[in-house]
Order: sequence, then C-alpha cells, then structure tokens
Amino acid sequence: MIRSALLRRIYAVILLALVVTAGCTWLLFMLMSRSLFVNIRANEMLPRARSLSAIVNAYMEGRFDENLLLRLVDVNEKDTSIMNAYLIVADREGTISLVSDEKQTLDPQKLENQISEILSGRTVVSVLKSIGGVDIVTLGVPVYDDGGAISGALLLYVPQYETLAARSALAGALAMAMGIVVPIVFLLIYALVYQMIAPLRQMRDVALRMADGSFDTRADESVNGEVGQLGSSLNRLSKALKHNISELTFERNRLVQILNGLSEGIAAVDRIGNITHINPALEHLFQAGGCPENPRMNVIPREEVWAAFDQAINSGEGAHFTLSEGERNISCAISPVHDDKGGIAGAVGLFRDITSEVRLENTRREYVANVSHEMRTPLTAMRGLIEPLRDGMVKDENARKRYYDIILREILRLSRLINDLMELSRLQSGTLAIEPENFEIAEIVYDLYERYWTTCEEHGLTLALTADFEKFPLLFSNPDRVEQLLVILLDNAIKYTPSGGHIELGGEWDDERATLRVKDSGLGIAPEHIDHIFERFYKVDKAHSGMGSGLGLSIAREMLEQMGEKIWVTSKVGEGSEFCFTVKRAAPPPMIIENE
Repeated sequence: MIRSALLRRIYAVILLALVVTAGCTWLLFMLMSRSLFVNIRANEMLPRARSLSAIVNAYMEGRFDENLLLRLVDVNEKDTSIMNAYLIVADREGTISLVSDEKQTLDPQKLENQISEILSGRTVVSVLKSIGGVDIVTLGVPVYDDGGAISGALLLYVPQYETLAARSALAGALAMAMGIVVPIVFLLIYALVYQMIAPLRQMRDVALRMADGSFDTRADESVNGEVGQLGSSLNRLSKALKHNISELTFERNRLVQILNGLSEGIAAVDRIGNITHINPALEHLFQAGGCPENPRMNVIPREEVWAAFDQAINSGEGAHFTLSEGERNISCAISPVHDDKGGIAGAVGLFRDITSEVRLENTRREYVANVSHEMRTPLTAMRGLIEPLRDGMVKDENARKRYYDIILREILRLSRLINDLMELSRLQSGTLAIEPENFEIAEIVYDLYERYWTTCEEHGLTLALTADFEKFPLLFSNPDRVEQLLVILLDNAIKYTPSGGHIELGGEWDDERATLRVKDSGLGIAPEHIDHIFERFYKVDKAHSGMGSGLGLSIAREMLEQMGEKIWVTSKVGEGSEFCFTVKRAAPPPMIIENE
C-alpha cells in the first residue's frame, strides 16, 4: 500500500493520463477510420470497376450477356463474382438500363446527380444514405466506347456494414492491445517514479527531523539534476537554521539571565493578557500563590496591577504608580510593547522595591526637621535673652549675669549639636580615622568613674563598678573611641535615671572579645522603641526634648560598626536599661623558645 500522498497523486495522474490517452485514441480511431475504410474499399473497387467498364461497353453494344454480367458483380455469388458489389448501368442519356439489385434503395435524386457527374467524365466515390437509412459506399466510373467517347456510366455500390465489420474487428484488436500496453507502461512508470520520489521522501524525513530540532541530519546530494540541488539547498538551510537557532538560544538565555539577575521584578504579557515571562525578583516581591483558578492573581495578587496591564494593551497608554505591600513600597511601571508593524503585541511591567528609598526620604525629612528643631530651640532662647539685653531692659546686674549664663549654656548646647552632627557625618562618610592599638581598659574606666562620681552625686544617683577591670585582658581597638562610647552611654544613663537611682559600669570577656556594660535603673524603654533606639534624633520620651539631641546612640552604633563591633540594649519599662558593646581582644604575644 502506498503511504505517500505525493506518490498516490502522481500514480493517480499517470493512470488517469494513460486511460484518457487510450480512450481518446480509440475514439479518434473510430471517428477517423470510417472515411479511411471507405477509401480503402473504393481503392480496391476502382481498378476492377475500370476493367468492368469495358465489359459493360460490350454489354451495351449487345456483345455480352446480361446474366453473365450480373454474376460478375453479384454479392450473393461469392465464388463467381469478381466485384462482390451491386451494379447500376446507365446510357449516355443517363437512363438506367441495368440494376443488379432488384430492391435498389438508393435515393433517386442523389443517384441521378451521381450519374450526371460520371457522364461528365469524372470518377465518383461517396457514401450515400439509402432510403432505409443504411450507409452505402458508391464508386462510379464512365464507360467508354471503342472510339474513346463516353457511352454510359457504371456505378458500383456496397452496404457500409461490411466496412464497419472490418473496422470493428480492428477496433477490438486496438482496444485489446491498449488493455495490455497500458498496465505494462503504468508498471514501468511506477518503478521510474518510485525511484525519482525516493530522494524526495528522504528529504521529507530530513525536514521532519529538522522540525523536531535535529539539525545534524543531511539530505542526499548525490542525485543529479534539480533533486540533488534541492537536497543541497535543504542541507544549507539546516546548517543556517542550526546556526541561527543557536544564536537565538544564546541570546535568549543571556536575556533570561539578565532579567533573572535584575533586582527589579519583571512581568510580561501577550496581547490577550496571558503571562509570558516573570523573573525571580517579581516572585520575591509579591510572594503570591494559592490562587490556581486565576493564574494572573496567582503571580501578582493586586487587581489594580492587572487593570493597568489591560489598559496598556487596549489603549496603548502606560501607567506608573506605587503600591503598598505590607510595610514595603513597590514602584510599578506598565508599558505597552509594539510589534514590527506598530501594533500592540503585549505589555511589560517593571516592579521595584522602593521601601529603602521612601524610608531614606522620610529619614531625610525627619533629619532636616529634627536638626531645625534642635537648632531652633537654643537660637530662640538666645534671641529671647539678647533682645532685652540689647534694649537695656535688664537693669539688675545679677539678672544680666543670669541671662549671660543661659546664653552661654545654649551656645554650648548648640555647639554640642553641631559637633555631634559633624561627628556622625564623618562616621557615615568614612572620613573619620579609627586607628586600633593595644590598650588596657582599667585606666579608662577608673578615670571615667572619678569624673562621673561627682556628676552622679549632683543628680542624686549612685555609680558603681561591678567588675574588676584590673583583671581584664589587653584589648585591641581605639582607646579614645572606646572612652567616647562609654561617655555616651553614661551620659544617656544619667539623663534618663531619676534621682535615687543607681548606675553600674561592668563587663566580662571571652576568648575573642570583651563586653562592656552600662546599666541604669531609669525609665526603661518600651518594646516598640527598642528597634529604633539607635536611629538619629530618635527619643523615647518626646516630652523630654531638652534632654539631648538624640544623636549619641546613633554615633555609638556608627562608630562600632566601623570598628567591626556590636552594640545592643535590653530594657524593661520602669526597671531600667542595659547597654552593651563588644571590644576585640589583643592577640597574644608570640611564644619565644630559647635554645639550650
């Protein structure tokens, strides 16, 4: 069974062509053979008719018997007849004098016309219709006397069915021959076409394997002519496709890696809104899921986002807005994607987490507001005291001196604020040099204890050392910055510890680091403030705005981060707070081995 559609069609066309050719040949033969066989019959009768015309002349002169003449041409006398045809004889006036067929059925008018043509000296061959409708082949020759003058007309005729019988026999033989030849020719063409189609089938298989992604298969190029050229072209196409697809795959993989490596989330949809690509950053931004009935909401669970995508596809207008996703802020930019004809082929969305930027902007605003507030307070106080002094409204010398003391205190407060701001700025910009060295903590702690003992007594507080700092190991850091850190924590403890409270300075160490602690019995810090206590200008008790600038703990954290150390706080409201920070221990001195 032929499984190739092309082969089936070719064989069907060939078979149809052979059948049509045979049929047309047979039909043309039947159409053309009638006149051919008439001519053959006439050519057979013509020499005999001319010979018979001499006998007819003798008959017309009375020298030949009529019965003998009729026996020469009688179709019923097969053995004695030399003509096997019917006979009509007419004299020079056209009068019929002898008829061999007593039932002569020729049309008289046509017969008269033929006799007239014969008497004019012409030989006449024609096919006439009898009165009964039978075709009759007629041959007429003039009869000449001994002097060469036309003395009459001789007309021979035979029914057409004799001619048709011969033609039918030949047509049957022709049909039988074509019935034998057509299958043989078809089988030969079948074999030839199969051999011609075989390379095309092999090329078809190569093309199918190419469609499946196998570009290493090759078509047969050894066939001569156009088929071999087609195989060569197919192989060139395979090489070109392999190269182009390899390049496209490389570019696609590189693009996917770029998109997947972006910190911004990317989502792309086609012209009907179906998602075609997302990257890991998008999944991390939204962390959706749990909505299998709606794939889009399963990726980004926000209706306003998909409404923006639909708007970009339908109207070609992009959108830019900000989403609040929990504590995060996400910037969304949706833009339409156009194809090579300018139509909209889809849309792409860029999603960026701007939480840190928003927080930084809020911090900047708070920073400016806090700095303005902190600077405005001493400036307002100084202005309120300087204007009366300038106008001479303060007459009492003691009052004037008190005004000057307040102005000096506010100036010092403003100077400390500026110094703290500059210190924090240098720490954050990395321009503040912190050179580490080996030092002993005991000297620093005892010096601070002596300095702050009096200050604590003035505030009604007690200061105690809860560790033997003489036993502390050698530390490796910047001693000035460690002292600054302890000062910040002690000042902070004094500010927020009411009279009658106590402050403790202690610590311990392990194999790598020492931990210094400043503990107080002050107001304490609520849990919601713990995570923000080291932020700039942050104050737990907003009512106590005059109790420092709120920059000390920020400076401490920045300083320790640059030193590679940590700071933390534990606190309970009403029970006090404990601030701790680490300091790296100095490396032990190398061992010296003495040789004996």
